[in-house]
Amino acid sequence: MELAELKAWLHIDYDDDDEVIKLIYDAAIEEMTELIPEFDGENLTARQRLLICTFVKELYDKREQTEAKESKLRYAVQSMLLKEMLG
Repeated sequence: MELAELKAWLHIDYDDDDEVIKLIYDAAIEEMTELIPEFDGENLTARQRLLICTFVKELYDKREQTEAKESKLRYAVQSMLLKEMLG
């Protein structure tokens, strides 16, 4: 995915946080590579792209939280990730 696509999803039109967004994107790719059998980061499905966008948004929006909270993915995200993992 291109940085511009992620920034559009995040509604960001400035460059200040580009490195943060790239770092979160790289972490999302690592997670998906470990969890999804035969994951191909160069040939993403629509569902995988949506998962990455959601993952990036969740982490980007909560990057400055210092309070320890129980973090739960929304049901739709959990469902999509489970389907990807089980192939």
